[in-house]
Amino acid sequence: MFICHARGAKPAWRSLSGGLFILILLLNAPVGAVQAPGAMGILRQADNVKTSDYPQFVRLLSEAEEIDTLSSSEEEYLRYLRAWQHAYKAEYDAAIPKLKTIVAESRDVTLRFRAGITAVNVMVVAAQYTEAFSQLRNLIALLPRIGDGEARQQGMSVAAYLYNEVGEYELGLKYADRIIEENWAGHGACKGGQLKLEALSKSGRLASAASETAQTIQACVDIGEPLYANLIRSYSARLHIDEGRFAEAIQLLNTFRDEVRTTRYPRLIAEYDALLAQAYWRAGDRSMAQEAAQRSVSNSANNKYSEPLVIANRLLYEAAKERGDTTSALAFHEKYAAADKGYLDDVSARQIAYERVRHETLATQLQLDALNRQNEVLQLERENSRLYIALLISVLGFIALWAYKTKRLQVHFMKLSQKDGLTGISNRPHFIARAERMLELSRRTQREICVALCDLDHFKAINDRYGHAAGDHVLKQVVAACQAQLRAQDLFGRFGGEEFAIVLEGCPLEVARQRCERFREGVSTIVAEEFGMQAPISASFGVASTAASGYELRTLLAHADAALYQGKRAGRNRVTAYDAKQTNVATMLESEEHVADVG
Repeated sequence: MFICHARGAKPAWRSLSGGLFILILLLNAPVGAVQAPGAMGILRQADNVKTSDYPQFVRLLSEAEEIDTLSSSEEEYLRYLRAWQHAYKAEYDAAIPKLKTIVAESRDVTLRFRAGITAVNVMVVAAQYTEAFSQLRNLIALLPRIGDGEARQQGMSVAAYLYNEVGEYELGLKYADRIIEENWAGHGACKGGQLKLEALSKSGRLASAASETAQTIQACVDIGEPLYANLIRSYSARLHIDEGRFAEAIQLLNTFRDEVRTTRYPRLIAEYDALLAQAYWRAGDRSMAQEAAQRSVSNSANNKYSEPLVIANRLLYEAAKERGDTTSALAFHEKYAAADKGYLDDVSARQIAYERVRHETLATQLQLDALNRQNEVLQLERENSRLYIALLISVLGFIALWAYKTKRLQVHFMKLSQKDGLTGISNRPHFIARAERMLELSRRTQREICVALCDLDHFKAINDRYGHAAGDHVLKQVVAACQAQLRAQDLFGRFGGEEFAIVLEGCPLEVARQRCERFREGVSTIVAEEFGMQAPISASFGVASTAASGYELRTLLAHADAALYQGKRAGRNRVTAYDAKQTNVATMLESEEHVADVG
């Protein structure tokens, strides 16, 4: 079993939407599921208990290794379970090569399939997304030929999990329902049910499945699978927190926290502690919140990009800032920012890899169709050469058209991955990449460059009073107003919510400040009378220059954000240039939202 944000408009806390990556080796029996004496019986028993009783699993493997007369099939089975153990302990670099070796060398078709599916699972945890989705496509195509119920459940479970991870919840529900229907070894209601509830939780539909949640937990308890039962309880706890029922979340998590610890699975333990920290904090118990957050950080040590680590470090930063400990706050903020950037980049990379593999699958199918048609043409050549020539021309034309459309799709996909979906300007990752290239070029030529941050004033009030449609309209108008003042060499991007960033190339600080004044004046002319808005729209700008801040993007953004915060405190609706003499550590910490996006 392994572990493998969408950012809103400055939420107080993010929901734990990442989910746990279940290594779908969580199957209660090995191939054949019939207890046998000797080494094979020991190995099958170990396979049975590897998630329900991990210490017993470890003891059984050690017992099997002490047997001197293992057959080749028993040795393969032992290597497979050892590879699984490496993955369970987050030793992915050791697990993946061992699994690939089994896939390449084993003569047992079912064991090869299990090892392949397990390798896919681990590749996703290890962020090898393109290879993982590509291999999953091939293995799922083989599923109709696999008769072993255990291996089928494993393959469908990995498919359901990965589809849930990339937002394809209907496909995830499809495979989860098939697991429930096939009900291999009586485990379908628990293991398929857990994947189904994960899809419902991530898609915001868990509240309507309260009775099904209780039944699925009981099904997992009945077959001795506390790991699955506690995964599902984490979904319920998250729902309690989202609905403001903090006491219920705390009671649920504390009731089963010791049971979770007995699984010895760091990622699930970190998840529970992060949820507890979030619930305690929002309930006002600062001491218990910090204690739970520290535990979550300790159990996230092997995964620097996990969402519990983001949540825990963010809370510890907030606590240090609240008590005035600026040194600790800065240290925790740096850890939070690094984890947050890594986690968001990981989510983006996973989605892009999935889309790329899906597109390649379509392109491959088109190519196969073209080759099949070409073969048909060659067959017809024997009957009529003139017909052959005409058809060959048609096929070549089809292939040329296919190649042209494929290239256009690739270009289109690349552009989509770089744009903000609402406003059409650069999204955060694309902005950061381009800005760093621009700064590196300016560093070589010693050309001055300025970075400006823009934040709409009181934007949350617009969403709350007039609705998100009005808010989206205002954001689009802000982009249009700023674009009217941009030069061709300027870079404009959206960081999230009502936050924007601009790179002004070849501008001294005073010129950049004057240009931002024009941006600010353009924003003030925006109207949204069709939504009933009467109040004017305003924005605050913070500007920093390489002349004072150097050519590191993170430093420039931090200084621009500090200036922006000074402008907010001075009354908003103004442009403020960064002045190191007027900025202290506390001011820098107050402006963490923008810097966290760069990491």
